[in-house]
Amino acid sequence: MSTINYHTFENPTNLSKAQLWLIATSAMLTELNKEFHDTLLPHHIHSTPKLLKDNKQCLLRDWGIKDLKSLNSTIHYLETEQTFEPMQNNWELLSESEFGHLSGQSEFRNVIDMVRNYQYDLCHSDYGWHFGRCAWIIRHAFYNELISEEEAWDLLEKNGKRIKDQFHSWESFGLSYLIGAQYWKRKEYNEISMREFNANATFLLSNKKSPWLNVDWN
Repeated sequence: MSTINYHTFENPTNLSKAQLWLIATSAMLTELNKEFHDTLLPHHIHSTPKLLKDNKQCLLRDWGIKDLKSLNSTIHYLETEQTFEPMQNNWELLSESEFGHLSGQSEFRNVIDMVRNYQYDLCHSDYGWHFGRCAWIIRHAFYNELISEEEAWDLLEKNGKRIKDQFHSWESFGLSYLIGAQYWKRKEYNEISMREFNANATFLLSNKKSPWLNVDWN
């Protein structure tokens, strides 16, 4: 039995560059789940009843998505929720000595260290984490027939505009996504917990089969 190669980038359904760009905004979570980067449907023609069943369970278990109402609620949450940014704004102008004092006594030690490490490199906080996952959810909502193909592209375009308004490259978008993942794991983050996220980002930014190298940011 042959192994499905999810790392090909062949555009089998003849999507436009603009459409491929919209799909590429979901790339971090797509790569994590070993799905296709060059088709709207995450499993292309290789979907099975088991994959569909598992996907439905994933949307319900991890996102609470079971119908159009809960899908819209989740998308709204990802579009508007602020997670790391409020803390970033509170602490990013601290001096080194103030960081050291605060970090030594606070239950938010890991988050304070994040602000300290990224205070000069992160203009748009962890919005890449929210918008990147939103793109993935939209693709899977179409896969689960919660929305039509036309509705999926429309939602991806709106989400893509938010991404373009915030970021200037795949690198800046990818870094923001990683910061969001790090904040999500803020109670326990370390090299091991972030290893898979970092490996996926490295692939997307450096491998010739990556969607980020096949579809120019602009």
